[in-house]
Amino acid sequence: MQNKQVMTPKEKAKELVDKYFKLLNYEFGDLVYSLSDKQPHQCALIVVDEILNILEDDGFLLATSEYHNKKTMEYWQEVKQEIEKL
Repeated sequence: MQNKQVMTPKEKAKELVDKYFKLLNYEFGDLVYSLSDKQPHQCALIVVDEILNILEDDGFLLATSEYHNKKTMEYWQEVKQEIEKL
């Protein structure tokens, strides 16, 4: 099995926003139609908040090591900060 390189929080933030941009917008030639420029950001933030909620759940804490959970929480909190900067 090949090791998958982990994205930086900045890369992950951009990837999430880009995915929602493609989902929520459509193109017609050179024109891009969007209901709101902030919708992709808002959707990405909702997803990250849900991930953070799961990580904060006591059941998750019991199933993983404290170190792993702390590092994962820090990563997703940084992703959230990067989304807010975009």
